[in-house]
Amino acid sequence: MGNSLRCCLACVLPCGALDLIRIVHLNGYVEEITRHITAGEVLKAHPNHVLSKPCAQGVVRRILILSPESELKRGSIYFLIPASSLPQNKKRVPSKAKAHSKKSHPQGGDVPDCDRHLAISKKKSSSRRDRRHSRTDSTWRPHLESIYEDS
Repeated sequence: MGNSLRCCLACVLPCGALDLIRIVHLNGYVEEITRHITAGEVLKAHPNHVLSKPCAQGVVRRILILSPESELKRGSIYFLIPASSLPQNKKRVPSKAKAHSKKSHPQGGDVPDCDRHLAISKKKSSSRRDRRHSRTDSTWRPHLESIYEDS
């Protein structure tokens, strides 16, 4: 499934305006929506499905399931996935259990995991860059060794 979605993304991204909401179905059909819409409206038209947003964290790809209340953003691509094809741990959690899990992890707020990961990686790369620049303040000198020849 990952390869077919990647191929489909390559076909969709270069052409088309950024003011569209694109929903990619499992069969490859791309639904383009120009008006404001919530995930719940899409899910009403497609029962027993979930909407997910693509999020790649390094090598591992994660499935981020959108809540029915979330509003879809223009210029973004969403995937409509049958609920039966999801792993058991990704199935919808009742709202009471979801509220309890949010209280136990208050640090993140409303920021998605992939955005939080991106912010952390930017902090790490900037600190690495700072260390590199501090080394380049001194002048570069080659490390040469003498080569002895047999006579």
